[in-house]
Amino acid sequence: MLRHALAAVTANPSSTSRTRAASSSVGDIAPARARATPLSRAASFLQGGRVKVRTNALPAPAPRGRSAAPVTRALFGKKPASSPASTNVSVPITELTETCRRAIKTYGYDDVETQILLDVMMYAQLRGNNQGIIKVTTKGIARDPAWAPIAIDHETQLSACLNGNKNAGMVVIHKAMDTAIEKAKTHGFGICGTNNTSTSTGALGYYAQKIAEEGLIAMVFAGSPEFVAPNGAIQPIFGTNPIGVGIPTAGKPVVLDMATSAYSFFGLLEARTAGKKIPHGVAIDSAGKITEDPNAAIDGGAIVGFDGGYKSSNLALMVELLAGPLVGAAVTDKMAAKNWGNLVVAIDPKLLGQGEFERRAKMVTDRVKAAKRQPDVDEILLPGERGDGVAARARASGVIDVESNLWAGLQELASQWQGGVMPPVYGASVAGGAATAARGRKKSRDEWSMATKLVHPAAHVHDPFDSTNPPLYQTATFGQPSATENGPYDYTRSGNPTRDLLEKEMAALEGADGAFAFSSGMSALMCVTRLVKTGERIVTGDDIYGGTSRLLAQVVPKVGIEVVNVDMNDLDAVRRAIESGPTTMVMLESPTNPRLQITDIRRISEMAHAKGALVCVDNSMMAPVFAKPLELGADISMTSATKFISGQSDVTGGILAVKGEQLGKDIYFHQNAEGLHLGPFDCWLALRGIKTMALRMERQQENAMKMARWLEAHPAVTYVNYPGLESNKGHGLHKSQASGTGSILSFATDDVNLSKIVVEKTELFKITVSFGNTSSLISLPCFMSHASIPAEVRAARGLPDDLVRISAGIEDADDLIADLEEAFEEAMSATGWHSKNGGGRVHGDDGSSDLTDAAARREDELLRRIAALEAQLEGLHDVKSPPR
Repeated sequence: MLRHALAAVTANPSSTSRTRAASSSVGDIAPARARATPLSRAASFLQGGRVKVRTNALPAPAPRGRSAAPVTRALFGKKPASSPASTNVSVPITELTETCRRAIKTYGYDDVETQILLDVMMYAQLRGNNQGIIKVTTKGIARDPAWAPIAIDHETQLSACLNGNKNAGMVVIHKAMDTAIEKAKTHGFGICGTNNTSTSTGALGYYAQKIAEEGLIAMVFAGSPEFVAPNGAIQPIFGTNPIGVGIPTAGKPVVLDMATSAYSFFGLLEARTAGKKIPHGVAIDSAGKITEDPNAAIDGGAIVGFDGGYKSSNLALMVELLAGPLVGAAVTDKMAAKNWGNLVVAIDPKLLGQGEFERRAKMVTDRVKAAKRQPDVDEILLPGERGDGVAARARASGVIDVESNLWAGLQELASQWQGGVMPPVYGASVAGGAATAARGRKKSRDEWSMATKLVHPAAHVHDPFDSTNPPLYQTATFGQPSATENGPYDYTRSGNPTRDLLEKEMAALEGADGAFAFSSGMSALMCVTRLVKTGERIVTGDDIYGGTSRLLAQVVPKVGIEVVNVDMNDLDAVRRAIESGPTTMVMLESPTNPRLQITDIRRISEMAHAKGALVCVDNSMMAPVFAKPLELGADISMTSATKFISGQSDVTGGILAVKGEQLGKDIYFHQNAEGLHLGPFDCWLALRGIKTMALRMERQQENAMKMARWLEAHPAVTYVNYPGLESNKGHGLHKSQASGTGSILSFATDDVNLSKIVVEKTELFKITVSFGNTSSLISLPCFMSHASIPAEVRAARGLPDDLVRISAGIEDADDLIADLEEAFEEAMSATGWHSKNGGGRVHGDDGSSDLTDAAARREDELLRRIAALEAQLEGLHDVKSPPR
């Protein structure tokens, strides 16, 4: 960068000065002769038209005395000279995510593809990386009309090369990532190349982090069209050619995501959309001079290497070779060929005999972090930490700043998606083009949405009548071929075709190597404890289901097994509990029951595995519809079939889904030996319930979110536990390990009697234990599901007696809220809440909903704090409270 700037000044100081003066605002940049270049061709390609030669001149101001003609600006394009540079707007992350999802849908992607694109782009957006949502509004993810399913050109045990067939780059490299991970986990090493993609792969840090989270070393290389000039050249030859590296450590992965260029092409587009200049020294114009005008760089210029010299240029060449010839991608005129490549490598450190690699890697990073700092440096940051910090702060605040033109463009695009009917594939003709493209691609089962998988299970049994529903084998015994031969089934305790269907279905949904159906969730968990021997230790949480607590506190210790309860949100305490004794099993929940705390399944699994312990996650609240603990590192996932699988509270059952053949054999041995199996009829009922599980859970989740927001604003409620609320501590972590927030919530009132009356006065909520029913349920956990936990233990664990738990059903949300409101009114009146809280009222004189005086005081206090924070930001010290 400095070398290029110095060369420009030395060669022609006066011209450089003129360039800088002219660059004082984008609107003042002088016109230049237009010519087609790789960058201008890319810009035209992204706008969806044929390659057009364009001028980088902006509209001239109108002559004096005459009004300027109105200028219409495209969704992405040059900003009129008369328009000021746009500003940022603060957007709730949830709103940005949903708007982006709808905008992506306009390009014709299915739900799975949309989620991949959304995850990768939001990863970048939250970190301030310009590989984010700018790609949506600039058509950087536009689907090629000639796309076809991803195909395997070549494959061995350790390697594969995928033909992207014009699919979205992010979707293709995501498939390559999964392939490399699978091969590395099986054989210690996996390498997967891709070719024939024509859209961006997004932030490589996303893929490197995903691989590193699996305990594997990641290297990711991505090619792109000709945007970057080699050192000493003015013609773009290289792509931006980013490199991603992920290193697993005993802490969190260290992730490097670095482009070999000084700037990205989408950064140029983002600046042009905003009408802003680009940083000095990142690009040159057609004459090879440093420019701050994104138009001059796009129309005839080029981006330069990150250091403006030979080091970045040499590194870019290495990526060009690895993500080009090695993977079968185009090597000349990549934009015209619409074919650029990627390379993903995953390595298991154990391949080199380094079983303690992660611990030793952390020793290295700890040394770096602890190095003596310069006087003005507060912290030495590892690769990825700065971006992770930005993302964490954004998640904590619940909002993110987005460039206003970009946000407006995204909203405009999202408004075109009405849902239900898929819009035409981008680039296809209106008459039949989209339909033809859709017919040309047949989805695999892996690409189906969860709702489709539930209705159309992979497992089948032979049925001569091909009934719509699975056959019920309600029998204890089966006839055998002869006196000396055994058929596939003999005794239902050991196996039954109906149970096999349920177990195979759950294994497929959980991504497990096997699944086993038990007579209850507790019998399933009891079987898990059978894997622990006398003298060994189980580490578990301090906020767990009452039945689990009873099992671990009163039953398991009888056989000489030590049980340690620990706050699972305190990772240091968890680590100490695991490492300080003979731990062989960690049993956890996320969200926890009933305080809905979020547990970091990935991190705790890493800790447990470093000790050689197994991890069992009670996934009953999320079920595989919303979460898959095995994908996060757990060894066993337990789901209560009584809850969402059944959905009707007419089954008592539990499912264990496991990773690993030997673990499956161990679980089956105890299931069979102790007769813990689920009966055929209950299995049949569970299979029936599975078909509607997604439909029910989505509606229940919607109702829970509405009730949680209503409760959060209620003056008599002190706090609400629900991971869907941005105010909840674990909101960001939960979002990173689950696709939904579920339908269970809890709240406190600081008054046991008030809570009791609320529970008893509701009409639409059934007072009962359990959750997941189609009907809404309500309870006081300390007196019901968690009554077996001694009062002093509950108090020590922060489980108050006034806590109310709600399981949202599928009723109309407005009816449920109205029912709660009436119950609260009666409870507040009966307990004298109004007089205790300043005579506040719940309703205004006109009967409309109104905040109480207490709530008003709470709002005033919030306003005062906001004013204080704003004053601090402005450097003010004498802050007064807002008027009341």
